[in-house]
Amino acid sequence: MKKSIIVMCVSLICIKGALCDSADIVEYDRFFNEIGEVRVGITNQDIDSITNPFVIVATPVDSNNINASSPTFKLSAIFENKVKINDSWLTQGSIINGLRVVAIKQNSVVLGSENRAIELFLREKNENSVITIN
Repeated sequence: MKKSIIVMCVSLICIKGALCDSADIVEYDRFFNEIGEVRVGITNQDIDSITNPFVIVATPVDSNNINASSPTFKLSAIFENKVKINDSWLTQGSIINGLRVVAIKQNSVVLGSENRAIELFLREKNENSVITIN
């Protein structure tokens, strides 16, 4: 419908002003046919298969150093079947710092390995937080 209205307008302009010949109208028709084609985007499966494009540099852990701390985890978001831990988006089964994402719950995520498990919780909102929209 839109395409035919646009073609009619262009045709009327061309006819009324004698600005276009039939070759121009054919060119406009081709142009409108091209922009009227349905575009196909990326599928959810393709999005899920994308790997992290950033290089992660692992810092060596000195097993002799008693003060070496275990890794810390910060759960920032839970969105559908994905979680954001330490600025990385993960799905169930993903591994972060040697622990696998075992379960994704409504307000928490369970990370685990053969000999340990940790549950990370989303932080409660800060009552002093102010959200402004510009």
